[in-house]
Amino acid sequence: MYRREYPDVPGLFDARFSEYNRPSLWRELQSSWFPSLVGFCLVITGCSLLLWNEARAVRMSLALEEGLRDVTVPETLSVVFEENNGKLVLISGPLDVPDPLVDEKYGISIKAAKLRKVVQVYQWFETEDQKSAEANEISDNHNHEKTYSYDTDWYEYHIDSSNFFNTLGHHNPHLDEWPLNSSSVGNSRVKIGGYLLGTDIKKMFTTFTPFTSDVRPKIEGVRIYAGLYYHSANLWQPEVGDYRVQFSYSGRAGDEFTVVGRQAGREVRPYKTEGGEELLILQEGIRSPAEVFRTEQNNNRTQTWLYRLGGWLATFLGLTLLSQVLELALDLVPRLRQVLALQIGSLPFSVSLTLTLGIIGLGWLLFRPLLGFALLLLAAAPYIVPFYRLLKDRRRISHRP
Repeated sequence: MYRREYPDVPGLFDARFSEYNRPSLWRELQSSWFPSLVGFCLVITGCSLLLWNEARAVRMSLALEEGLRDVTVPETLSVVFEENNGKLVLISGPLDVPDPLVDEKYGISIKAAKLRKVVQVYQWFETEDQKSAEANEISDNHNHEKTYSYDTDWYEYHIDSSNFFNTLGHHNPHLDEWPLNSSSVGNSRVKIGGYLLGTDIKKMFTTFTPFTSDVRPKIEGVRIYAGLYYHSANLWQPEVGDYRVQFSYSGRAGDEFTVVGRQAGREVRPYKTEGGEELLILQEGIRSPAEVFRTEQNNNRTQTWLYRLGGWLATFLGLTLLSQVLELALDLVPRLRQVLALQIGSLPFSVSLTLTLGIIGLGWLLFRPLLGFALLLLAAAPYIVPFYRLLKDRRRISHRP
């Protein structure tokens, strides 16, 4: 009766009621444990990626600087000087490939570092479409109907038609009936002048150019069109099971390349720097040492920024999933909110940006002190003024009589 007439008057149970409804960090973690766990893992992954990336970028940058300082350009390529054995050398010139790579069935013969054969088979493929339809006009429930469509195209890999939803009339050749396998072969001898390119440098020929031979294939019924060898009765209306073959090369004899590596006898192999990094560079064209290492430094910067973006994004997404927990933690510690809660954006954005800049600064602090210190200062700059104001308020409160 008393409480009904005077509802705003404090009572015996107000303190207990207030204590019960006080925000609880543990209760919030219990209610949202799965997104919090995923967010925590993303934050750890993002920070780990940033740490690894900065360490890699620093080591590679120092290795490239050491390479530019110590690289030796031989006076001539026709003679391999013993005095350069074990040194980092730069050689540039046209490729010399004494032995051709051949495929006798198709009449292929080319002097190149690599020859690749790609086999594509004409096959059925299945496409799944989902449509949402109303179950009835009164209920808000919806049914998801799946529809399947089938078409044919050229594929390099085998499609198992037995897994189709509707196998009637959609049969691909069995894997045991696959006509040919794609392959890639490398040349045992590739040279620039008197220098043999080692196995590791030959693996770096990855840019392929399609081509066809002037010699007719020995296989009957093969038709050549647009650089492809067709095993089909009708090029314009192929049947399921028909296949076509395409050849391409990388590093053809006469193409000019620049190679940087360690001279080991007459062979060029990876060079190990003082920091333990391996240097082995292959670039197209005739290039000077300054051009080669400037290009590699630019590639290193590009790769570094891509990893940085990935690390920041993972950290930001993780903090976004943890945003409710972070907000509750700041509510429980108001002074911490005064420092971290910036007015320039959301809490996950500002904290993830600060973590990213801080980790980058720590990575470069030892090797580029000015750059590292500047990045750390930039990371801490948004929090300096709020922290100073907090200290000032605490001093003023402590000096009150």
